[in-house]
Amino acid sequence: MHALLNERIMNSDERDFITMDVFTDQRFGGNPLAIFPQADGLNDATMQRIAAELNLSETVFLHGGPDGGESTKLRIFTPKSELPFAGHPTVGAAIYLADEAKLDEGSTLTMQTIAGPVVAQICRAESGLTLAEITAPRKPEIRAAASSEQCAAAISISANQISGDPRVCDAGNPFTVIPVDSRATLANVKLDPAAWAAGPGATDAGKLFIVAMDDWQQGHTVHARMFAPSIGIAEDPATGSAAVALVAMLNERQSLSEGVHQWRIHQGDDMGRPSVMALRAVVKGGQVVTAHVGGTSIRVIEGKFRTGIA
Repeated sequence: MHALLNERIMNSDERDFITMDVFTDQRFGGNPLAIFPQADGLNDATMQRIAAELNLSETVFLHGGPDGGESTKLRIFTPKSELPFAGHPTVGAAIYLADEAKLDEGSTLTMQTIAGPVVAQICRAESGLTLAEITAPRKPEIRAAASSEQCAAAISISANQISGDPRVCDAGNPFTVIPVDSRATLANVKLDPAAWAAGPGATDAGKLFIVAMDDWQQGHTVHARMFAPSIGIAEDPATGSAAVALVAMLNERQSLSEGVHQWRIHQGDDMGRPSVMALRAVVKGGQVVTAHVGGTSIRVIEGKFRTGIA
């Protein structure tokens, strides 16, 4: 019996993987990410099962090898579905690729996502960790969302605690962005599954990005939370694709002038995984032409994952 078990284990399809905590410089902070560096040969169903087994916000599979070149294709899965683009898997993958290739300060690399190519700028943070800033694959867009009343009910607050109309913001991954009136309100929001399903959950932007700022006209510090039950994420500690999409609302609220603008987004504090995202936008002629989000990450686990028995 032991011999048979050992034979089966030896015939298992083993894949190396690592985990990283992204948008932090401390282990057990930020947003955990699993990376499979050599995912060639894994089919869609297997990648989805792996992501469900690991049960992290996202798992990213690198196809084409960890060479940091344009041959590297990213496939990003939540526990329930595949995403065309997501921020923390892309930032984490960029840092992994840069470290493996020993890229110099100021280097760039391009990764292919379903939403389009994503360029990452590589530099070193004061901590000595590698920092990657990615450019969103699409310009941020903004449109009408579910009503304030529907959004308020979805997050268990009153409509008068919403600070301006919710908007759908999209830079390759659509979110219903709900601005609330204070940091205290943000800390107290709670998803109401039934109200969510009847309101924003019934739209194509069912992922909720709830944000608070002390000064919506001129502020540079954002506090945020994100809920995405439709893709298996009860709450996300850091959501880079929502951060770059948020630029569309910030431009609408702050009437951004020509040039470069920067903000810091704090997320995950209310779930014990503090994260910090550096957000940057370039504006020309009143329009956001590019949106960028960056941060550091730190490795946590290295191991092997058995995907099946031959």
